[in-house]
Amino acid sequence: MKVKVKLLGMPGLLQNFEGEKEVQVDFTGNTIKDLLYHLCLGIEPEKKGFFVDDQGEISPMLFVMVNGNPLDYSNRSRQPLREGDLIELAIVPG
Repeated sequence: MKVKVKLLGMPGLLQNFEGEKEVQVDFTGNTIKDLLYHLCLGIEPEKKGFFVDDQGEISPMLFVMVNGNPLDYSNRSRQPLREGDLIELAIVPG
């Protein structure tokens, strides 16, 4: 599946995402959790914590929007995605 991903206020956290630009990501799966696991492949363990916690769930400090709509924290791991969706990710201080 191909979606567009934009990291807000996280310069240099992931390769190819400098300057808050949208990057097309092709990944296996169809949920937010699948996408985040894909984004975390090959990055340093200390950076993975911004995206997923020690239990493999989406980090509570990660704010996620799909097509401009914020996701509810209660069920966002299973949030289905569709081809071409725009996912915006931002770190929210705890």
